[in-house]
Amino acid sequence: MNTIAYARKPFTPKPSGKWLKKDEGYNRFYVYILKLEKGYLYVGQTRELKERILEHKEGMTPSTAGEHPKLRYFEILPTREDAQIREHEIKALLSSNRREVVRMITEFQSLISEVDKN
Repeated sequence: MNTIAYARKPFTPKPSGKWLKKDEGYNRFYVYILKLEKGYLYVGQTRELKERILEHKEGMTPSTAGEHPKLRYFEILPTREDAQIREHEIKALLSSNRREVVRMITEFQSLISEVDKN
């Protein structure tokens, strides 16, 4: 997993009570990056990656509706709090150094291609 240091104020995750109740018993959370039709990158986090990607593709998420989102990257983390922190880190990196995020995506896609060959 990539670790990224950046000089910003510390982020303190604040998961909603609704999330906490539904998250009980889960030990796998995802941070993901979608590429949108116009080239924008969307960063999010969830406990159900397949379901969340379907919501994006079906236009149920206003920020990605009509943008034909495609999954380009994801990481697995053990807690919702970790996922929120990592989401924040990637969003901060996206605004300060988009090239680094593109590099992360490229390396991830390269790894997927390599695994698919075997």
